Amino acid sequence: MSAIVVIGGGSWGSAIASCLQRAQQPVTVLARNQQTVDKLAQGYCPRLPDCAPIAPIAATTDHTCLAAAILIFVAVPVQANAESFDLINTQQAGSKPSIVALCAKGIVGDDQAGAMLVTKLAHTKMPRHEVAVFSGPSFADEVFSGLPAALVAAGRDHATKTIQDAFEGSNLRIYRNTDSVGVALAGAMKNVIAIAAGCAVGLGLGDNAKAAILTRGLSEIARFSAVMGAKSDTVYGLAGVGDLALTCAGPHSRNMAFGMALGRGETPSGQLAEGSRTVAALAHLAAHHNIDVPITNAVDKLVNHGEDLHQIVAGLLARPAHNE
Repeated sequence: MSAIVVIGGGSWGSAIASCLQRAQQPVTVLARNQQTVDKLAQGYCPRLPDCAPIAPIAATTDHTCLAAAILIFVAVPVQANAESFDLINTQQAGSKPSIVALCAKGIVGDDQAGAMLVTKLAHTKMPRHEVAVFSGPSFADEVFSGLPAALVAAGRDHATKTIQDAFEGSNLRIYRNTDSVGVALAGAMKNVIAIAAGCAVGLGLGDNAKAAILTRGLSEIARFSAVMGAKSDTVYGLAGVGDLALTCAGPHSRNMAFGMALGRGETPSGQLAEGSRTVAALAHLAAHHNIDVPITNAVDKLVNHGEDLHQIVAGLLARPAHNE
């Protein structure tokens, strides 16, 4: 049995597994279907068709692979995390609990009463397990192809040290952090800011507008994080500034591409843009805590309430200016 299991055979799960394999770790991917298992066995990731094949990656659809794992990466969309936590509990019932690394960037739920960080859901559903957040600026195709990247593992020392050590010798450089709330929140919010930046580009508003959105978006992340009890330094690290800069760099980012399509008046492609699924919960959570997040609210109005983009932009520009 593998000591490490990655739940999710999509682009990011496959990328994580490829790095662990380069580090010569015993890793298995738990995939949803046999087609993904077969592709990974050939060194391909079905979600990364443009990437050259790498060494074969062990994969299975058998949930029992979780039973003896000492480290589990949950690399599925945030909405599927609860199901993964239930699987882990079932397979590890009565045995020593593993360290669980959360890789999704988002918020669970979509209303004031139910919206919560995925870290809170994990601690609620898996109280026996050590939970960490695994995040940072990283495009899956580059990581899968062996290009270098720096990420952060946030949580208690034992968990983050275990994750850090697991990637030693791979193309990932892992930094440790104790602020799991800040890392999780920054990872969720940067996707929403990237949609806003993409809208500005799609509308042809210029680089000045994009820079303003990134800067004021970072301010929103900082305000939100402070209220949620996160550390200010986290916002200016890999999970905050680093991931925001990468996600807003261009259409290589799904969230940026999603926003650019909206700005051009087009229907975005079917590719997953986590920010579009997260923004409603973020907006509700911010309202519940009385946090001023105009960019987040603007994206929510556009994505979930069908408001006109030009009117939304005009509304943002008409807001009273304050001290920075």
